[in-house]
Amino acid sequence: MMTNEELFASIYTHDTIYLPPSEQDCAALEVALGCSHAKCRFCDFAKDPFQIHSMEQIRRNMQILGRFRPDAYRLFLLGENAFVLDYQKLCQIFDMTDQYMPNIHEFSMYSRIDDIARKTDEELRMLHKMGLSTLHIGLESGSDSILLEQNKGVTSMDMLVQLRRLEAVGIEYYVTIILGLGGRRFSVHHALATARLLNQLHPADIWCLKLKLWPDTPLYKDAKKGHFDMMNDAEMLWEERIMLENLTVKDCMFHDTTVLNTYTIQGRLPEEKASLLDAIDMLLASCGF
Repeated sequence: MMTNEELFASIYTHDTIYLPPSEQDCAALEVALGCSHAKCRFCDFAKDPFQIHSMEQIRRNMQILGRFRPDAYRLFLLGENAFVLDYQKLCQIFDMTDQYMPNIHEFSMYSRIDDIARKTDEELRMLHKMGLSTLHIGLESGSDSILLEQNKGVTSMDMLVQLRRLEAVGIEYYVTIILGLGGRRFSVHHALATARLLNQLHPADIWCLKLKLWPDTPLYKDAKKGHFDMMNDAEMLWEERIMLENLTVKDCMFHDTTVLNTYTIQGRLPEEKASLLDAIDMLLASCGF
């Protein structure tokens, strides 16, 4: 006989559940493991072999989750890029909440750009109508040369086209940018190219994270061999300042939870842009910049 704690833990493969900051209060349902791409040279989050859970397993997990989160109104589908699930399977999962989690009326999940590309406009419209509210997407950079070097598998034009398709049907999207991904040599280029891409879009949220070199990743090995010039924390903050200064996005939250490994900065753009820049300048001054 399982305890409640053991029963709840049984619906997740790992002890730690990774959710975006804005989704911390959501109920989380694991529908897949691993990443369908799993080739980004900087990434350490795709250690699990890619797999999509069976509908039987998803149904069992949702039934248990519903017992522990009966009042939840928003469901986050777990998986490195859960939006890789095809339209029919997503519809089945959304419909299943009527039986096991009837208060759910919003859905969100991680997605790659190519996951969006595989859905038709009508499928995107229908998923939004069924409650798909938000997709969380790692853009990482707006530079095609950096995206190619890091084997992201998509171009900046791919991003522009697919994110505009989301906008057309009303699905909001949160994007992640990795500071320092171009190294010292391409720092300014990375900042300006990323700002240029974002200025053509309407993200609900921009989340910046400083690059971390994870052991055994290809980028880590490059750095060890001297083939990648890793920036320090203050240099990445300066890069962030260049990007932020050049952003003209509207109605968008901007935040970085990794500033100098100590601080978080956040504010709404464009209203709080000047305050964010002032905060960055103060922190840079403390570092001798």
